[in-house]
Amino acid sequence: MSFSKEQLNAGQTAVLVIQGDAGTGKSLILQRAFAKLQRISQQDNESPLYKTQNYLLVNHAEMLKIYRKLAADDPNLKKISFMKPTSFINTMAKKQLTADVVFIDEAHLLLTQADNYNKFHGNDQLQEIMKHSRVVVLVFDPYQVLKYKSHWNTDRLTNLIAAYPHETFQLKQQYRMQAAGDHIAFWINQLTRKRRILPQVASAAFDFRIFTDAQTMFQQIKNQNRKVGLSRMLATTDFPYTVGKGTWYVQAGDFRLPWDKLDVGSEPWALRDQTIDEVGSIYTIQGFDLNYAAVIIGPSISYDDQAKQITIDTTRYEDHAAFRTPAGQQISIADKQQIMLNALNVLLKRGRRGLYIYACDDKLRRQLQQLVIN
Repeated sequence: MSFSKEQLNAGQTAVLVIQGDAGTGKSLILQRAFAKLQRISQQDNESPLYKTQNYLLVNHAEMLKIYRKLAADDPNLKKISFMKPTSFINTMAKKQLTADVVFIDEAHLLLTQADNYNKFHGNDQLQEIMKHSRVVVLVFDPYQVLKYKSHWNTDRLTNLIAAYPHETFQLKQQYRMQAAGDHIAFWINQLTRKRRILPQVASAAFDFRIFTDAQTMFQQIKNQNRKVGLSRMLATTDFPYTVGKGTWYVQAGDFRLPWDKLDVGSEPWALRDQTIDEVGSIYTIQGFDLNYAAVIIGPSISYDDQAKQITIDTTRYEDHAAFRTPAGQQISIADKQQIMLNALNVLLKRGRRGLYIYACDDKLRRQLQQLVIN
């Protein structure tokens, strides 16, 4: 809020970057700050933020549903203030308008190239947003980049904002995972960033379990859902599907449930009761809190006993859109692997009270079974 007040009339677009790992409260901070900003803009005639025109953008359909749902319960918020980046860019350009303060949630999902499917014809969504904003406040995590067309990293962001007044704030505490959340987050980070499986982890009151059978894990998730709600099955995108065409299944041994259905109504996937009988993906669960998350790690991720590290087979990843490149460009194996590890990172950090894991690959499952959970 202080940054917005100070920079609003500085004459040049200013940028505040809030960085933090999955589960450090980035979206919650943004939502609370935006609600306060909108209240001041409408009620406090002594504030420099009075009568400012402000927006909150997110390039994630399920997250947008949540923001608009919250807007319905707050008289200071209007649904029209919450938009997808492309809608904002096109509207501002057409009307030749400049917004005052623009918040961007999940900025690592902004497009870094033209995308006809999303009706974006520029080269970089963040640059286009900055052209139409006086102040930009964004949250960013390079380990949540899930597609090549949103090919962000910290260096790219740093270079882009270097010419503008800017500040960076780092969130470090793990809020989502209760009790020994920081220990669990460190264990997950070693898995998804260093490709190492640490032999032991402290979990305190956080319910962390490794399962040898996916159907048994599903039964436990159903029990937790009956007790406390918001408990769901999730999986890496190693199981075939075609968006909008038929019903596709996640199958692991005796376990078999359909993939999630995207964009069904205005209620987010995780909040619909019937989705206890579906398997969530990164596209329905990124940015959301669950009480208990049960994650099926598909066959694309294995373990090398001699090298003592995770191995990744990119040919078994079924999210082909994640690797799609413009004509004339190629995506490296390393970039593909990083996208897959980022997706796993997102899934493993959804649970507030507990995380359950089942690995389809025999080698990985055996290695995870040796984990000592204190």
